[in-house]
Amino acid sequence: ESQSDDSCELFFQDPQQLLNIFAELEEQNLSLIQNSQETEEALDEMKQTIENTKAKMNKETEVLKSQITSLESQISAEEEKSKELEHKSKMFSYGHYEGDGQEKMLEVLNEKVEEVYRSCIGDNEANISTLQMLTNIENRLEELFEHIEMMPQEKVELAEKAKEKERRLKLREEKKEQQRLHQEERVRKALERAKADPKVQTGKRLVFRSKPPEVQKKKTDVVDKKNEEDEELAYYFS
Repeated sequence: ESQSDDSCELFFQDPQQLLNIFAELEEQNLSLIQNSQETEEALDEMKQTIENTKAKMNKETEVLKSQITSLESQISAEEEKSKELEHKSKMFSYGHYEGDGQEKMLEVLNEKVEEVYRSCIGDNEANISTLQMLTNIENRLEELFEHIEMMPQEKVELAEKAKEKERRLKLREEKKEQQRLHQEERVRKALERAKADPKVQTGKRLVFRSKPPEVQKKKTDVVDKKNEEDEELAYYFS
């Protein structure tokens, strides 16, 4: 038995071997701890990124919902305007404009709207419809009204007076021009009548028949009644 105990060899021949194993295990533990910390940091960064992305997406979603609500409201308003314009168009065109006449009227209307659009916004390069041009003009007017409200009141009043004066001068010039054209038209017609050959009447002149005299029936009845009374008196008292 003592011989068998002596024959068993120890696993560690040198104490340094055990120390080396402990040092290797400690190094592995430190490496695992470092990897765990790095993984935890990466996980925290990922969580923070997810939270930021989620908050950003929620904010964008709210903005999109607000835009959708605004667009739906604008669409409803435009649909109401479209129905109203369609109703007015039907009332205006009922019995007056049909076929080519109505198409011509719409072309004239489109030209006028495009002229106003060109003055307020610019050229219609996108070739948008008449209704869309009217919508853009209305939006532009709202912007101008908001800008006017922010301007000094004295400046606005001076500008309004200047525009009113300009409008009156323009109306006066237009009235003078209309009078001039009217006078030229009268002179032209007078010259045409003077140059025209006189009309020679042929045949018997037409005259109206005179109205026959009314029969005084009432007066005749009175005379007849008086004669009858005279005859009766002569019959009884003669």
